[in-house]
Amino acid sequence: MKRPTYTLPSIVKKVFRPGERSLPRTEICSRMEANELNAFLELDCETVLDKVLKMEQSPVRVGSSEAIVEVTHQPHQVYDLAHRYLRDSQTPKKLEQIVAELRRQTQFGWNQILRMLQLERDPRFVQYQGDSRWFLAEWTLGNDQVYAFCRDNGITQVAARTLVHFLEQEVGIASDAAFLPAQDDRFRIDGDTMYIIARSEDSKEEQAALEVAVAAPSVSIGNSESVSEEIASEEPANPLHQVEQQPEQLFTKEEATMSTITNQQVLEEVQKLMQEAISRLETRNQEMSQEVVAHFQQSNMQAIEVLMKEKHKHEQIVLGIQQVLATSEQQ
Repeated sequence: MKRPTYTLPSIVKKVFRPGERSLPRTEICSRMEANELNAFLELDCETVLDKVLKMEQSPVRVGSSEAIVEVTHQPHQVYDLAHRYLRDSQTPKKLEQIVAELRRQTQFGWNQILRMLQLERDPRFVQYQGDSRWFLAEWTLGNDQVYAFCRDNGITQVAARTLVHFLEQEVGIASDAAFLPAQDDRFRIDGDTMYIIARSEDSKEEQAALEVAVAAPSVSIGNSESVSEEIASEEPANPLHQVEQQPEQLFTKEEATMSTITNQQVLEEVQKLMQEAISRLETRNQEMSQEVVAHFQQSNMQAIEVLMKEKHKHEQIVLGIQQVLATSEQQ
């Protein structure tokens, strides 16, 4: 399982609340566990804290006693300017982008800013593993919200050019929420498209949708259930299963040949039904395109939203059927 995970220093920084300068080690570990900050790491809380304390640019250090941990950050103008820059832009930035902006706002040179701006020490700035950009600790993470929305609405892919509109207008993700598909195995970026990868808990729902698509020329759930049962009854049984149930049954050469012919006929019939299902779904998608135009002219955005969700579901079903067809043609 791969999920967006803070770097080790950022995990410790997330524990501290605004204004806190020191905490007992036990409190740091308790908060770390309560917020599941190390949930996707093979490290316990004590190990994470010890590793961070030993880092050269650590955001924390041992305090007046071994039981106390203090924040090492010292306030400075450049940190406040960097924080304001990220907050106003509401976008994570690489270090060189931040330095370039601070150089524009101040009289400091590039090397001066680099020496002063140690973002690893400031609790207001955090990073995710595998991402060189800096985020604000106050920002939330929207990956779970996006995945839940796509799963509930049958959405399997989103074009990159419409991703911002999709996140803001359809998912309703907060303006200060970060979305990191590259660090999450529930999403896959391929060219100009982001694909939503169903997890194991969704497999039963996907299988049911696929059965409806394969057996429903009218794309009607009521009709498709009876047709799917009919197709299932015609599918060839597993030969190994037959041998286990009837170990004493013998097959002549003629019977074996007839069985092979029957199996091929059934397979061809099933493939034909699949092609018909794809054709009907594509026809329905064309009809919906015309309906969207009509609703747009009437400013009926709710109806358009319903049609778009139906279109996403159809695309998912067609993709599943095509995968089944490709597999059957290879056999």
